[in-house]
Amino acid sequence: DYGWLAALDVPAVLMERRPRPGSALHAMDSVCSDHAYGVHLAVQHLVGLGHRRIVFATRDDSPTARTLRSACARIADAHPLVEEWAWALCAPEAGQDGPYTAQETAELAALLRKVGATAAVLHGDVDALMLVQRLADNGVRVPGDCSVVAYDDVVAGLGTTPLTAVAPPKAEVGRAAAELLLQRLGAPRGGGGPVRRTELLPTLSVRGSTRAWAGVIE
Repeated sequence: DYGWLAALDVPAVLMERRPRPGSALHAMDSVCSDHAYGVHLAVQHLVGLGHRRIVFATRDDSPTARTLRSACARIADAHPLVEEWAWALCAPEAGQDGPYTAQETAELAALLRKVGATAAVLHGDVDALMLVQRLADNGVRVPGDCSVVAYDDVVAGLGTTPLTAVAPPKAEVGRAAAELLLQRLGAPRGGGGPVRRTELLPTLSVRGSTRAWAGVIE
């Protein structure tokens, strides 16, 4: 789509996409959620509850999914209280680029046992709800044996156990992009000020799927 977008003769604003540096779209306005901050919120919440070993299960089939995967690795590696972590696909069909290692396609319950993890961050809501059910089928209780944070928060609160979730500000991203586009449309051609990169921060809603790990004072 880069060539088509670059050839437009009307103002345009990208939403939830960051143009590649040096590409034809590098000078195009964009409005995005700061997904790295969303991962930070999830990890800080879990670490604050005493969890030190975390599994991340995300999709890997879109720019947002790959941003999340990269952020999970970077934040977990750098956090002084995360002792061990691992990443896996939330479902075999959730990745396109492969090939993946056996661990990266492992069943979540098996990976939790291998890592000794007591918490998981799961992307997105529907996959998270299905994974929680699969954990239950394998004798892993949420939050008794494993605390879970979902990433998306569209239907995360509708499960039998409502899931703690990170919520990207989707409506606000759309609103900010529309306002910027209207500003561009109302300005003289070539005017309207410098190109903008706008990032909005996600929020965390704490529900029933996370709790303090044994031995940690709440």
